[in-house]
Amino acid sequence: MYKNLKLTLFFILVLFLSRSVQVIAQQTYEVAANPEMKVSGTSTLHDWDMISKEATGTASIRRSAGKVTAIQSVEVSMKVKSLKSGKSQMDKNAYNALKEEEYPEITFSMLEAHQNGGNDWKVSGRLQLAGETKSIPFSIKIAPEGENIILSGLADIKLTDFNVTPPTAVFGTIKTGDEMTIHINMKLNPIN
Repeated sequence: MYKNLKLTLFFILVLFLSRSVQVIAQQTYEVAANPEMKVSGTSTLHDWDMISKEATGTASIRRSAGKVTAIQSVEVSMKVKSLKSGKSQMDKNAYNALKEEEYPEITFSMLEAHQNGGNDWKVSGRLQLAGETKSIPFSIKIAPEGENIILSGLADIKLTDFNVTPPTAVFGTIKTGDEMTIHINMKLNPIN
């Protein structure tokens, strides 16, 4: 009788532990359709935005008790020509400045992530833009939504840090500012 009881308790413990491990298991996610990647800046004429609804990438994230507890990796890629301002000449100037023909993609690869409390995180990684790679920090919010994860955030960069000359127009009378803000807003779906 004691042998059967011990065996039953052993199987219950194994079942409990296997479910507990699943709750805190690491999961791989992919960028869902229609992410919003926005670049905002200034010029001597007006402020401007360029928006892309196209990006691909994956993230390895650990969740426990309905919360994100660790971000292991993030890799995101976006085609330069997917960025649109609504003004074809501005787009063309931006693509030329970003050396799109030689470097058609902008990529980000995470190096480290630290939780700032709640859903707020600081994520730093390598941003590759126009053939140059620099480490930049992102301030992000990351929160579970059912089985998916919603990620949003921003980072400030300078074009000249990437050896990009800020574009000009109308014979140099309109000049783009050096500082830009990158905004991200996307849903991550689990890969089964």
